[in-house]
Amino acid sequence: MSHDTRMQAVRQKQECFDQFCGAWLSEYRQRGGSIYCGKGCSGCCRLVVNCTATEAIAIARVVTPEQQARLQAAIPVIAKCAQEAGSLKDWLKSYRDQAGPCPFLEQDGSCGVYQQRPLSCRSLLSTREPHWCTADFGALSHEQKQQFMEQLDRSVVAFPTHYAATLQELAQELELAHLREMEQDYGCSLLGNLPWLVWLALEHQLDELLMSGGAAVRSYLAEHGLDSPYLTVSGD
Repeated sequence: MSHDTRMQAVRQKQECFDQFCGAWLSEYRQRGGSIYCGKGCSGCCRLVVNCTATEAIAIARVVTPEQQARLQAAIPVIAKCAQEAGSLKDWLKSYRDQAGPCPFLEQDGSCGVYQQRPLSCRSLLSTREPHWCTADFGALSHEQKQQFMEQLDRSVVAFPTHYAATLQELAQELELAHLREMEQDYGCSLLGNLPWLVWLALEHQLDELLMSGGAAVRSYLAEHGLDSPYLTVSGD
């Protein structure tokens, strides 16, 4: 199956998710709930975001020269964070502290690839104020953490986070289904850090590499020092 056909399939999944999300949000707000996400908040745009290779290839096809320049500047920092991370916790913290905002975040706080943003971005909806999306919980006191958790709506959130659980679960199901489809089409699947995979698509012809299968993908990434487990995960 061609990349275009596979991208149409993932786009259909994104549209399905958007429709469900709209209905869920309407029902949640009718019950008195609040979602604080909006243009300019951009807290989640400073966190580690993973996506499928197909989603990254779709983004790579629409990036502007300005976005590509920001991406090129971010890649060495992202690579350094991944190389020095001794654990997943280290990776998440160093990325948040050092990598800076998503290269596709515009100066006005809007997403520059909004229509192509991956399922992982679409599904992260906050039930608390934006500053909680970038809070360093390791620096909070026990009392502050306790107060935060007590104020969460446990019937809605993916406890102990403040993000809506149902939407994350649906996005994960759709993402997993897409990875299985990739395995059927290409003989392998590839998931990884959003900016990293977009960069691979732009600079290392990721779309052509996928057509060669999982062994070729892993060999190429290893040969070029691009195979950190925090940046790419392939399967077949």
